[in-house]
Amino acid sequence: MKRILVPVDFSEDSVFAIDVGVDVANYFKAKLRLMHVRTGKRYHPLFAQDNPQLLLSDHDIDFMEYLMKRAKEKYKVENGELDFKIREGNVVREITNQAHYDGSGLIVVGTHGVSGFEDRWLGSNAYRLVANAPCPVLTVRKEMKFNRAHKILLPIDTEKVSRRIVPHVAAFARLINAEVYVAGVFKRSRWLIPSRITAYVHQVERYMKKSSGVTYHTTQIDGTEGPQDMLNFAHEKGITLIALPVRRSLNPFESVFHPFANELLNLSDLPILVVPERE
Repeated sequence: MKRILVPVDFSEDSVFAIDVGVDVANYFKAKLRLMHVRTGKRYHPLFAQDNPQLLLSDHDIDFMEYLMKRAKEKYKVENGELDFKIREGNVVREITNQAHYDGSGLIVVGTHGVSGFEDRWLGSNAYRLVANAPCPVLTVRKEMKFNRAHKILLPIDTEKVSRRIVPHVAAFARLINAEVYVAGVFKRSRWLIPSRITAYVHQVERYMKKSSGVTYHTTQIDGTEGPQDMLNFAHEKGITLIALPVRRSLNPFESVFHPFANELLNLSDLPILVVPERE
């Protein structure tokens, strides 16, 4: 992984995302870039309240320099590179363009969930970002714990895209030495044949056994009532990361991020790794 990109809107969640980005960069020995997109709004970050100099300047460049200096204290990559960029324009377009230009291997972004959904640009643009990013996106929130003993939940449903991301998730799990829980997600319906989901889980299991070199487990989750059942299962098993796909169409103006995934992204108190998959 060459570079990790962390968008910053000066909220507490985005500052926490910087901390996660530093940890991930240290693990992968990757370059780290922070970026901010100017939108014309004024910001009053909490971290500036304890720093009179920042309050007096009230300038995004000073804020970014402060956050970069803070990140450098924990960034331990030998001959590594940590910097920041400031761009102007549409938030999603500028972040995706920067990730594409840099050849970023991962975007780490702080999201705000249901509370304060529109109060910062990352909160209001999180869904569009994960649906359009050229690389995987790791969404985090400041209440989350991001430790090193990782267990990844990989939900498998009837959509082919949920199986197409398996090699990407297995590779990520191998890099961070994580266990993978392959979970067939079924819904109680007269039209759905349960054995179909079971067959898909076995298909993933065969791949994991032959190719991945990752410790894995298989199970089934009832998703009839929505993502809360999945989150309950994740907490029971000590899951630290949930992997989800987003299908990118050949049409550059179209992407598919299912309502279930939207709801899970908004509701989850666990980090989510969103993996783009093209048709």
